[in-house]
Amino acid sequence: MMSTALGGEAIAVRRVSPARQVLTLFGDYWWHVPEALPTGAALRALGDLGVKEPAARAALARLVEIGLLATEREGRRTSHRLTERGSAVIDDEARWLDAFGVREPEWDGAWTVVAFSIPESHRALRHSSRTRLRWLGFAPLYDGVWISARVPASDALAQLTELGVADATALRAPLERSGGASPRSAWNLDEIRGHYDAFGAVLDASETPASGAEALALRSRLMLGWQSFRESDPALPLAILADDWPRVPLRRRFAQWHGSLAPASVQRFRAFVAAVDPALAEQVTDRRL
Repeated sequence: MMSTALGGEAIAVRRVSPARQVLTLFGDYWWHVPEALPTGAALRALGDLGVKEPAARAALARLVEIGLLATEREGRRTSHRLTERGSAVIDDEARWLDAFGVREPEWDGAWTVVAFSIPESHRALRHSSRTRLRWLGFAPLYDGVWISARVPASDALAQLTELGVADATALRAPLERSGGASPRSAWNLDEIRGHYDAFGAVLDASETPASGAEALALRSRLMLGWQSFRESDPALPLAILADDWPRVPLRRRFAQWHGSLAPASVQRFRAFVAAVDPALAEQVTDRRL
């Protein structure tokens, strides 16, 4: 699992790195499995997703380098397991997946407003702060003033403090204005709607796969496409959106596809693990939304 996301359908199913595809495989098929995943099985599954072996190996090495995976060796067999940090990333994404788009959440009409000041000379810190706030679900209303409909003020301040921002204030309250920018203007709602429309078009064009390999590839492709909404739609309240906002109905359609593709995909992944260790193949999970 995880987020990040090419044109046309590109908005909805963006090009993703092999490393992100690796984590998606762990989230869907190796969910909370204590044993390490045989590397050979991971490489074959990534092959179904269109990742060539050199790129797949490089992705695994990169995930080890940044502390999300650990390598284990037993004789000539190599396996990879999630580290504690990697498990935390997967669990965080799972919580988002289980909640986002299931229903439109209630909203009290209040906004979290964060004001902070970072000298122009500290460009790296300015960039890191903006990146962290966007990940949380904030957007800039003005330069140095960011807003979110849902994130607690304490969470925003904790993130900025962790980064070393010394001058920051946060509060949560309704917003009233006389001229100037409205909360709606902080986000490009047309762009977000276009993202949903493109993802819907991908679902419309999807066909029942003819093989396990096709099922595994389509299931991962759709999962990665849906995960990209974590970056583009910070669960904005329906009160500031159009009445026909497609988040909930599209989530329902995506979940139906994710479930219907599961049997063939799980069987395919289990066969990859069985080719290395038949007993371990029973550990393959069937996690659905």
